[in-house]
Amino acid sequence: MDLTPLLPQVRDDVSQGQVLLKGVRLVLCLGSRAQVALLMGTPARILAAATTAAEGLALVRQHQPSLLLVSDRLEEGCGVDLVVQVKRRHPEVRTLLVVSQEHQLALIQAALRAGCDAIVPESRLLHGSGLQALHTVIGGGMYLDRSLAGAFRAGQEPGAGHERLSARERQVLDRVVRGLSNPEIAGELMVSVDTVKTHVRNVLLKLRVSGRIQAVVTGLRLGLVEWPRPGSTR
Repeated sequence: MDLTPLLPQVRDDVSQGQVLLKGVRLVLCLGSRAQVALLMGTPARILAAATTAAEGLALVRQHQPSLLLVSDRLEEGCGVDLVVQVKRRHPEVRTLLVVSQEHQLALIQAALRAGCDAIVPESRLLHGSGLQALHTVIGGGMYLDRSLAGAFRAGQEPGAGHERLSARERQVLDRVVRGLSNPEIAGELMVSVDTVKTHVRNVLLKLRVSGRIQAVVTGLRLGLVEWPRPGSTR
């Protein structure tokens, strides 16, 4: 595939990404040493980097980063397993998972259940999804690339086993899909942050999920919300 036409966008994305990462305490755990080397050459505040799941977990424990950037394929171990371990032991650490095995929906679902904050396919990184995921997760929101969300839409009867959401709860869920944080949702709906937290909690309970990304997947699958049109996400 000729990626030359994407070069201007990639350069702009890299520039914006460096601005977003300013002040972010970052740990890398990637299966590609070339990717690690490229990222280590940027001005980002990278505390540590590894290529195996065991080393990645040890580095998170040691450095307590604000963000872990991890790939599903590692030299040893599995990036999804690392996300599960990190979210179980260090839930305050934000996680951005890059997946190259998009067909492995069971693995992606495991990351969702664990509370992974952002999941983006490797194939979409050069198309703006990487920057959007980074922007969202640093801002306190969640991100699931539209290509992955579409894969989870099939296979469940609409409304089966779930309580009906109120109009306000749908409005909140719609904004969660767009990657907005609780304060941003409160600003748009002109309510308090505590009220938004209550609505989010009710949405999770009614949809029988434990996290925001799972709520997005379930909401899209059930047709409760639509994926945002290009340009309308933030």
